[in-house]
Amino acid sequence: MHLKPIAAILITAACIFLSGCTNHINGDESSASSIWLGIEPALENEFGKETYEDGLYLSQTVKEPQPDPFAQDKKRVREGTTDEGIRYVLYQEHAEIVGHTSKFNAEELVIPETISGKPVTRIVSVAFSDTNRFEADKTGAFYSCYTLSKVTIPDGMYEIGDYAFYGCKNLRTIEIPESVMHIGKSAFAMCSSLASLTVPSGIDTIGDNAFAQTPWYNDLVFHRDLIIFNGRLYDAGNRCTGEVIVPDHVVSVGNYAFYSCADITAVVLPESVQSIGQCAFRDCPKLKSVVIPNPDCKIFADTSTFSNKKYIGDEDYFKGTIYGEKDSKVSKFAKKYNYDFDETAEYSPESSKKK
Repeated sequence: MHLKPIAAILITAACIFLSGCTNHINGDESSASSIWLGIEPALENEFGKETYEDGLYLSQTVKEPQPDPFAQDKKRVREGTTDEGIRYVLYQEHAEIVGHTSKFNAEELVIPETISGKPVTRIVSVAFSDTNRFEADKTGAFYSCYTLSKVTIPDGMYEIGDYAFYGCKNLRTIEIPESVMHIGKSAFAMCSSLASLTVPSGIDTIGDNAFAQTPWYNDLVFHRDLIIFNGRLYDAGNRCTGEVIVPDHVVSVGNYAFYSCADITAVVLPESVQSIGQCAFRDCPKLKSVVIPNPDCKIFADTSTFSNKKYIGDEDYFKGTIYGEKDSKVSKFAKKYNYDFDETAEYSPESSKKK
């Protein structure tokens, strides 16, 4: 879901030419640079959500994610292929999309709402080789299907898996219904024409780099301070500096949320935050204070979660202070990694400047 950590792997990924549906494109490809022409700062409600003067992109309420109604339906009935070349697996009560045939070359894709009378609830994650993480099932989901320009996903879909539409460089718009609760890692990454997308308001999880290198997401990063989906702080944009006060309704800080934010000095979280993800504050050289008032907040247990290191390859270290409640999980985390700790009441913006 993030532009910052993916930059380091783009060069490697670019060296791997993914066939997928590429052999169905005829003629010269248009210049990739043309997709950036005409991109302007986002307007109020342009992305279907409220925007605020301070640059936040968020919904005003947090919705309770819905459970998968077919989580226990695991008995396969049969596999099959639709007339359009979509491969699926039929279970007793539902169906899942697993990929496409080698001859699939649709420009507009409408995922069927039902197959054999069973609701279609999931686009399965693309499979990767156990020995080479860049060796993907090129007919898995709709991985690197260059012909696609528009995708419609039916109401009732619950999950879009990892790498489901990765590398669909001509995909310009996709309609995602409110029923979708999970979007996998890199699900839409490298869709370099994707300028229109609305994240469901009740989304539960969004995987790392889900929208990386799409014009839609690039616009958010460059024109917003914080990017928040249903109370999940997914990313800090390029404008964050100094002290960052996270809104009261945020419930989690995602993986890599503040990764490589070079100019932030302090982050004040609300008590509503229940978890902090992997590398959430990594490579933030000026970060001196992080305030975590929820005593039961779960923090990813690694030295990379908080780090002042500036250069890739250096060892992680953190010389700032973590503020929290006495004898809390937060204080125990700080003690485990020998970080300076102080109680929440002792924090002030001035204390960060003095360090």
